[in-house]
Amino acid sequence: MPNVNMLTRPQSALPGQPGLITLSPEEKAAGKWSRANLQRAMELMHRDGVLAVAGVVDIDHVKALREAMDPVARKVAASKTKLSQFNQGFATNFLMSPLLTNKDLLFDDVYANRFVHSLIEAYLGPDIKIHLCTANVAMPRTQDRQRVHKDLPWIHPLAPFIVNLNLLLCDFNEHTGSTEFWCGSHNTTAWDQVFPSKDAGAPICDVADDCLEARRLERPGSQVDLPMGTVLLRDLRTWHAGMPNHSDEWRIMTAVEYAASWYPEPARKQKAPLSAKPILEKYTKTDLDFVPDAEWESFAQNWDFVDPKAMKLPSVPGADEGTAEGGEWVTLNAIREEEKYDRKV
Repeated sequence: MPNVNMLTRPQSALPGQPGLITLSPEEKAAGKWSRANLQRAMELMHRDGVLAVAGVVDIDHVKALREAMDPVARKVAASKTKLSQFNQGFATNFLMSPLLTNKDLLFDDVYANRFVHSLIEAYLGPDIKIHLCTANVAMPRTQDRQRVHKDLPWIHPLAPFIVNLNLLLCDFNEHTGSTEFWCGSHNTTAWDQVFPSKDAGAPICDVADDCLEARRLERPGSQVDLPMGTVLLRDLRTWHAGMPNHSDEWRIMTAVEYAASWYPEPARKQKAPLSAKPILEKYTKTDLDFVPDAEWESFAQNWDFVDPKAMKLPSVPGADEGTAEGGEWVTLNAIREEEKYDRKV
């Protein structure tokens, strides 16, 4: 008989920080996760929408990436002159491209990590596809924070469909401007985002203030506190925000996004250099547009969102069908007209 007291005891408050799993020496030698660690990873991903993974990337590879990308980040930042060149509307955080044409930096454990792939496949299903490769930089000595948002300016599916992999190239904490994550928020819908008008067919990325305040009472956001070399897996539906970096460091993390096999091929794919194709497709498929290295290098660090010649993210589902100004996922989670209302941006 089950213990009635165990069945009825009150639940403790859920943590603000994402859960962590660590690769053991035995798992590393066997080349696969133990059943217990894999189960724990899935429990945490489904609970939090974010998972920290330690011990899967050689720290010397992390240091090499940081040493190479830091001066590039400084140079890219010095060239920026307008807000459209920054991320989410604040001149403190920007996207850059990882150095994919430098063969000395194309490490298997960064771009073709089977331990990471097996976690993502367990969450999204088999035949995952890489469809985005970027890096994110928080500039030093900054004060502004982003609004809490999802990277989803369309009506998205209600099932896991994309996982973002971030590799932390420095220690991430409040002082260095670590990302604020709202654990558990991946189980919400596009209804929680700001619709610019009653007639809008799709939301913008920002989470609506009323939903944000309601969530704050239940499980507020928290900045992660994790060491350099940690891998962060994030369900793309999870609320988050870039935060001020009070340190003198350029806080950098690489990003690779993996899509479920059933997620549609974007009409406009992100471009990637041809020389990186072997490593990116070593164990997974890709939805990338591979171009000659010289062509890719000519625009790789141009992330001006209004420049037609700049690097572009994959297009939004529906853009190729002309639905909702390219912003609506038309087959899932349709919001009925009577449920729409005008939230002020």
